[in-house]
Amino acid sequence: MLLRSLKITDAGSPYNGELLDIRIEDGLITEMAVDLPARKAEEVVTFTAARVAPGLVDIGAYLGDPGHEEREDIASLRAAAVAGGYVQVAALPNTDPVRQSVADVAYLRQQNGHHPTDLYPLVALSKDLAGKDMVEMLDLHQAGALVFTDGAKRRVSGSLLKRTLEYSRVRNLVVMVSPYDETLVPDGQIHEGPVSTGLGLRGIPTMSETIPLKEAIELLEYTAGRLVIHLLSSAEGVAEVRRAKAAGLNVMATVSAQHLQFTVDELEGFDPNFKMLPPLREEADRLALIEGVKDGTIDCIVSNHVARHGEEKELEFPYADFGALGLQTAFRQALAVLGEEVPLETIIACMSDAPRRLLGAESLHLRTGAPARLTLFTTEGEEAFTQRDLKGKTVNSPLLGRVLPGRLLGVVNNDFFQDLR
Repeated sequence: MLLRSLKITDAGSPYNGELLDIRIEDGLITEMAVDLPARKAEEVVTFTAARVAPGLVDIGAYLGDPGHEEREDIASLRAAAVAGGYVQVAALPNTDPVRQSVADVAYLRQQNGHHPTDLYPLVALSKDLAGKDMVEMLDLHQAGALVFTDGAKRRVSGSLLKRTLEYSRVRNLVVMVSPYDETLVPDGQIHEGPVSTGLGLRGIPTMSETIPLKEAIELLEYTAGRLVIHLLSSAEGVAEVRRAKAAGLNVMATVSAQHLQFTVDELEGFDPNFKMLPPLREEADRLALIEGVKDGTIDCIVSNHVARHGEEKELEFPYADFGALGLQTAFRQALAVLGEEVPLETIIACMSDAPRRLLGAESLHLRTGAPARLTLFTTEGEEAFTQRDLKGKTVNSPLLGRVLPGRLLGVVNNDFFQDLR
C-alpha cells in the first residue's frame, strides 16, 4: 500500500512536519519520502490536507461482551473505535462474568488480527470486582495481562491495594485505580456544589476522589509499585498526582476528553448523557485538568466510553445510569479544547504514545521499519456530530448536535486499512 501526501505529526519522528508519501509492506513502514513511485498492483491512496500520526490508543472503554451485548458488543465497539481513529482499545473487565481468568483473556485476544482496531484485555484487580480478594495475577500475567483494574465506581480495600502494588513492583505489572469512594456519596448524582443544590440532586463531593487517591498514593510510596490513576476529575486530584510525580513515584494519570471540555453546568438541563463517573465538576477543575495535560502531570487523554441503551438512560434523572459514549469524539474534543493551548504533537502523544507505554508496549514513531499503526486525520474545518454519525448500538452521546473541529480520515493497523472519508 502507498499512502500519498501526508503531513507527519509525531514529535518523536525524524520526519515531523514534513509532507511525505508512506509505503507499507507486510505490516511495516518500508519507505517515507516525497513522490514515491507507485509499484505494479500496489494500492495507492491519495489524501489532501491530511495528517498522519502514530495510531491512537484508548484506555478503559466499556465492552458489554459477554453479558450485555445489547449495550455494546465487540463489533459495535470496534466500529466506534475505528470511526474515532483508534488502532487499539483497552477494554474494562466489568463484563458478566467478570474478566478475571486466563480463558477470559484468551477470548478477547483471539478476536484480534483481522481488523483495523485491536482489543486489549484489562483484567479485574479483585475477584468479581468485590474489592477484597486478589485475582491470580501471576497466572493472568503469563496469559498476556499486564494492567489490572476494577474500573470506575469500585472501591478496593487498602490491604488489597497494598498487596497488588507489591506484586506490580516484583513482576512489572500495572495496577490501575479510579479513585472514587461510593460510601461517601450514597445515591450521589452530580458534582456537589451550587448546581446540585439548585437542582435538588444529591451531590458527589470532591473528597470522594481525593480521599481514596491520597490513600493510593501513600500505599504506592510505601510499596514502590507501579500505579495508574484513571480518570482524574478535580483540581485537588491533579495537585495530588503532581506531588507524587515530583516525589519520584512511579505513577501515571489519565483524564477523559469529556472532563477537559465540559463542566457540571451542562447538567442544568437534566440531560442524562452528561451524567457520568467521575462527575463533571467546576470550571476551576476543568482548567486544572487542562493545566495537568500541559505540564505532564496527566499522561493520557481517554474516551471514558460507556455505552448505555435507552432503557437505562431515558428515565427520570436520579434513576438514569451513569455513562456516556466517547470513542468517536474524544480526539476531536481534545482538538477543540486544547488546539490553541497545546501543540498538536502533545495531544497525539497523550492519545498514542503514553497509552501505549501504559500498556507496556514500546513507543511507536513514524519511521522506516516501524509497525504500520497509523491514524489519518485533518485539523481543517469543522462539522456537527449527529446521530447519523453514531456507529455503536446506543445513542447516549453528549456531543450530539455539537460542532467539532477536524475529521478522522482513516486508520491503518498492520495490513488493514479503513478509509473513513
